[in-house]
Amino acid sequence: MDDMFEKGRRKRSQVMGAEFVERALGGPPDAFGADFQRFLTEYAWGAVWGRGNLTDRERHMITLGILAALGREKELEGHIRATANTGVSERDLSDVLHQVAVYAGVPAGLSALNTARRVFAQRDGEG
Repeated sequence: MDDMFEKGRRKRSQVMGAEFVERALGGPPDAFGADFQRFLTEYAWGAVWGRGNLTDRERHMITLGILAALGREKELEGHIRATANTGVSERDLSDVLHQVAVYAGVPAGLSALNTARRVFAQRDGEG
């Protein structure tokens, strides 16, 4: 599992950014939630994001769509920030959110669009 953890840590840092991962994994290894972060890093980032066939850009667009469809705004916000690391453009995200609106409902798509606007405004120094 240490190999899967390291693979996941590298992939998670590549996609989400090293600072984000250091904050998530920082602290004592026996702290509440530390085992959950290890689990996420091994399985979500090592086993799933580390699989072949899909590019990080493709996998990220799928992730963005799922988070938007489920209304997971906090996680969506972090992943929108990380689009710069995976080559997902604003146009790509707009297309994903159109898909979400059609297949998961307009309220889910609109909520995600508003989250994206907020993240882009913060990034561009407007918020």
